[in-house]
Amino acid sequence: MGKRTGAGRPVSQPKVRKTPLSLYSSLWRITLAVLIAGVILFGATGFYYSGEIRDGAFVPAESYDREYDLEITDVSGNRVSITDTGSDGQIGQPGVEGIEWAAGYVQTTELVSSTEGDNGDRTDVRIAAEGANPPRVGASVRLDPYAYAGDPEQAFGIPFETVSYTTNLDSFPAWYIDGGSSTWAIIVHGKGADLTESLRIVPILHALAYPIMVIHYRNDPGLTKDPSGYYQHGATEWVDVAAAVAYAEDNGSRDHLLVGYSMGGAIVTSYLTQSPLRNRTRGAILDSPSLSLEDVVDFRAASTKLPLVGITLPKPLTSFSKWIVTWRFDVNWEEMDFLAQSNELHAPMLIFHGTNDESVPLATSKELANLRPDIVTLVTTEASHVRSWNVSPDDYKDAIVEFLLANPS
Repeated sequence: MGKRTGAGRPVSQPKVRKTPLSLYSSLWRITLAVLIAGVILFGATGFYYSGEIRDGAFVPAESYDREYDLEITDVSGNRVSITDTGSDGQIGQPGVEGIEWAAGYVQTTELVSSTEGDNGDRTDVRIAAEGANPPRVGASVRLDPYAYAGDPEQAFGIPFETVSYTTNLDSFPAWYIDGGSSTWAIIVHGKGADLTESLRIVPILHALAYPIMVIHYRNDPGLTKDPSGYYQHGATEWVDVAAAVAYAEDNGSRDHLLVGYSMGGAIVTSYLTQSPLRNRTRGAILDSPSLSLEDVVDFRAASTKLPLVGITLPKPLTSFSKWIVTWRFDVNWEEMDFLAQSNELHAPMLIFHGTNDESVPLATSKELANLRPDIVTLVTTEASHVRSWNVSPDDYKDAIVEFLLANPS
């Protein structure tokens, strides 16, 4: 018989049963997924905040802030009401302040009250200086902590001229006020500030017969940038101060007094640790100085809240963000830590710092005073950032005069 042909019966395959995951394996996989997501989120957030640190600390200002984002809501005699919709941190500051608007400027001598309305608006009631003409109701204004407008001649009738001094980068302009002393005072403004920041101390030093230079330096709006393109918080800007000192010596100074506000305080302190001319420094007056940029970043991060979750930046995230800043923007934090360089300081230093400073921690000024009690005199006030003069001009002046008399040339 022949072979039978045709399709055979299909051979059924046994079903492969998957072994169910154990509870341990499930938890392990979930944990791994959460960890991977957490690492990605942590890295992305750190990268994002490294950009925030760059923008806030290192990117030079392109122009000086002249935003008139407050409104005059009432004028009754010498009482002026200024309302803010919540965008301006200048509201509610005690002491002397200027009110500036497009067509004018007046000084106010005190803050009477600062209240918050039902809609979240905040209103200051301030006393205008005697003889001042406040702006009209409805005018857009800004509050000015520098308290004086213009230049030394416009503000006080003090004659001055604009001079030029040359650094290794370029020539920079400066105000020069003549005086009879052989000790010149060189004033260094803070980050993003202009020369008017100096106007609160100019009359004090002028009355003591100091020749005064109020200097611009690299990265000021409209002037030559640092080769890095960033603020260096004293690491390179001290060279500009040294050039100003050299200019002073070429024009008759025997020694010099340095004044620095905020980042200007960092620049002055850096000069005092590095400049070959530093031994000719009679003394330094610093107002809210940024003595350690890392500490400033940590201080501000402690009050910065993460979006959505509403918690402040965790310290590990801040540290990671700073590490990213190091390699991403070629930042050397050690060069900007003058507390670590405090043993290099030699000149007497008078430091003003407010207990309500939300920009630069008072703790750094206290630390320098503890590290160098032999040269540092610390005056604490109830002021916010760079406003110690504003809360008590007379006490500020007295502290400076006492310091200078105690440290003659």
